[in-house]
Amino acid sequence: MQFLVDIKSDAEATYRALHEELRSYEAFLTVTQGGETRPGAVQVVISGNRPRDVMQQQTTRYAGIDGRLTDLGREVPAGLMPLVSDNWLLHFRWLGGGAIPDDERARLGGIVATAHGRGWRVRFWATPDSPGPERETIWLKLLRAGVDYVNTDDLAGLRQFLLRHDPAPSAPSR
Repeated sequence: MQFLVDIKSDAEATYRALHEELRSYEAFLTVTQGGETRPGAVQVVISGNRPRDVMQQQTTRYAGIDGRLTDLGREVPAGLMPLVSDNWLLHFRWLGGGAIPDDERARLGGIVATAHGRGWRVRFWATPDSPGPERETIWLKLLRAGVDYVNTDDLAGLRQFLLRHDPAPSAPSR
């Protein structure tokens, strides 16, 4: 499970305080030590104001960084950057009305394939979030493209959507 911590205050000071708190939960966390990552039940990911330089220099780290699409061309280990998130509106014009343009469908597929090939999960924010067919069309396209997280403030609406469009159907019964 990934747990996102969205730092809105001073990146370095907040992260250092969080790092000290996370030390108490090391047994449950994904930990990177000496360049080796040991998976745990919870993988903490720092989003928002991210002290990337500080985190890269740590010999022991209890959290990873939420990357951006600009990181797709970089060789960043998944232990440091397990997630890539970005603003949908900075990369796509399509907002769910009609068919997604071919170039945008190809771009979305390329983003997911590149990220997954490097061990990173994918999330977009700023997708349409008002109830309606456009939102559901985008959500369905994200799921079908392999995007790992659907970002929303409407958890009840997402729940209903996922119950209708199960991204991981059960195995057939024997």
